Amino acid sequence: MQVENFRNADLNLLLILDVILEEKHISNAAVRLNMSQPAVSRSLQRLRDMFDDQLLIRVGSGYQLTSRASTLAPRLKSWLADFMCMMQPEEFVPAQAKGELTIMSMDSEVSIFLPNLWQDLQKEAPNVAMRSIGYRPDAVTLLEEGEIDFLIGDEKKSLESTKYHNFHLVRHDFVMVMAQSHPLASVEKISLQTYTKQRHGLVTVTGKGLGIIDKLLAKEGMSRNVALFVPTFHLALDICSRTDLVFAMPRLVAEKDAEKYGLAIKELPLKMPLLDIYLYWHERQHQMALHRWFRGLMRDSVRRTKDAISA
Repeated sequence: MQVENFRNADLNLLLILDVILEEKHISNAAVRLNMSQPAVSRSLQRLRDMFDDQLLIRVGSGYQLTSRASTLAPRLKSWLADFMCMMQPEEFVPAQAKGELTIMSMDSEVSIFLPNLWQDLQKEAPNVAMRSIGYRPDAVTLLEEGEIDFLIGDEKKSLESTKYHNFHLVRHDFVMVMAQSHPLASVEKISLQTYTKQRHGLVTVTGKGLGIIDKLLAKEGMSRNVALFVPTFHLALDICSRTDLVFAMPRLVAEKDAEKYGLAIKELPLKMPLLDIYLYWHERQHQMALHRWFRGLMRDSVRRTKDAISA
């Protein structure tokens, strides 16, 4: 593109093109852009003229990117990320920052890390608000659409695209908890047979399906009596302290609040796979100053929280 043509180009169209190439659908792009479908169609025509390429073509009942558009998509996303970074102040000052960060997380990470993270955020950047949302099955879609800034979970297989970034937060191993008054609270080593004979509770977001322990027991031709299903670990800890139910949960969750609820922690009599939890974010926010700073804050806050619990 010649300099004169570049000067005459509407660079706002590139933001629209980025969404069109992601969605591969004019109507879906219009919804994300909060524009009418005709307006997006007109913008696409101008982009076709700008690049001298059809970019998006109809194939059957859907759309497909042209070869030029497929090559252009990652380069455009990278350029936009760099451009947004250039538009940020050269020096990021947390105390002067304003904004809101939305984090979707599983209950275990909320209960472990959020209290200290919120305190750290307010100490460093008091004008930045935080919105915490419980984990939902459509988490990846919400991250893709920009409804949330960060996702904390074990979605690594679903987020292997170059559009996403992540870093490892914590590796969970699991223990069982029970009330101090439970008959097994004073038993040092609990056998698998004894374990399966207890009344159990299960923490599950959906309330459906078998837990990982039940699947492992089934492989051994065994089962257990799950008498109660609850959606959060805090509820499990509270109920566990007042009943004869036994719950399995991440060690960090148990160690953080076992004393508060008067619970005994015991090793599970079967080997469970370790659970790796990551923080995920989209490429569009990778270079944004507030996000970059917050990711560093979270790394430090999570590390200090883990160290304090395990001390």
